[in-house]
Amino acid sequence: MSHNIDMTNGRANIAFLGSRNDIWHKLGTEMPEGMDVDAWAKAAGLEWFANKVPVFVDWNGVKTLVPNVKAIQRSDNGLVLGTGTDQYQPHQPRQVLDWANRYVEQDSRFRIDVAGSLKEGRIIWVTATFGTDGVTIAGQKHLIRLLMSTTFDTTGATINKLTDTRVVCNNTLDVALGGDKRAEVRTRHTSKFDADKVSRELEGMAQSVDKYKAFGDTMADMRMVKETVSKYFKRLLDIPFDVKAEDVTARKLNQFGDLNRAYSQTVREGAPAESAWAALQSVTRYVDHDKSTRGGDANEARLLSAQFGSGAAMKAKAVHLLTADEDFRALLSQPFVASAGNVDSDVKALLARPFVKA
Repeated sequence: MSHNIDMTNGRANIAFLGSRNDIWHKLGTEMPEGMDVDAWAKAAGLEWFANKVPVFVDWNGVKTLVPNVKAIQRSDNGLVLGTGTDQYQPHQPRQVLDWANRYVEQDSRFRIDVAGSLKEGRIIWVTATFGTDGVTIAGQKHLIRLLMSTTFDTTGATINKLTDTRVVCNNTLDVALGGDKRAEVRTRHTSKFDADKVSRELEGMAQSVDKYKAFGDTMADMRMVKETVSKYFKRLLDIPFDVKAEDVTARKLNQFGDLNRAYSQTVREGAPAESAWAALQSVTRYVDHDKSTRGGDANEARLLSAQFGSGAAMKAKAVHLLTADEDFRALLSQPFVASAGNVDSDVKALLARPFVKA
């Protein structure tokens, strides 16, 4: 199987609005407008429950109960999705859909557009788009989505967060990382599901969109010359500014080159050259399209990393450097002046001598 879409029970457990050609692997159930939660749950294959069941060890035919350990098991096919302690509270697939529905009911600008599960049901996710025309940031169209997800393998909390898709290349960026904590709500699995509390917290998310737009426009007006872009990528990869090339691992050298090439492509797509926004968007492009992954389908693994793993952490660090790292911010200059040079030749020159001579 070339993807991690849940294919249990003989079907692709994903449902969507819009064209099938725009959907991951073109699988799943196409939904008409205006469907309720029950219809989404049925179409996305999310009608089952995650149950906690005892765990036993079989030794020479004698079964012994394992204390304070529970297996998380699907109610429809018996698959074990993970294990947790007695205190672990699985958040049900239907509850994630309920979160999405509650938010849509509170703000008519949102509508559910995708729901489904990955890895045989170990990850449940729902997205809802914000507005019909998107948001213009730094002169480019961006689509804002609410992403809701939960897991059953104890690897993380149930997460409700805003994400951003830049239309020209499907770059995603966690809006929460722009500095507004309202843009992400986490519910630990040791806590009981409180739909009303989550609903109230989600009300603040729409308000953070305006703050994110202001953040992007500010980054577009913040100048970052190509030498500073180089330092930005080095700091992101934990490469000292004064290091020699032979003292850098091949992996980091490759990452550095990929980030610079992503920067060139980002500028060609319309991001303002020599701006902090172009540098930041090049990081998200790299994470979502170029970053190497281990095992399985590369595109699938990269998506999971970008939203839930090391890729998301790299995006977080990229924003932190621009907003909260005073040492690095001192390298930036204002006001922004558009570059008249050729970005491709600039990047090639930068890559030719980016490190201290031996």
